[in-house]
Amino acid sequence: MYNIQQLKNRINKTKSELTNLATETNNINNEEVVNKSQELDELIVSFMKNELLT
Repeated sequence: MYNIQQLKNRINKTKSELTNLATETNNINNEEVVNKSQELDELIVSFMKNELLT
């Protein structure tokens, strides 16, 4: 499990990667973009669960 700062860093990194992928492919329905978006969603959920438990 990640600590809060690690989760924040992963969220920011993944958000940046998602933005770059969407810009490069110019298509938000691209499989890579969708996968990266899902990864970001999972990180945000982990962050929220962690926040609720502390």
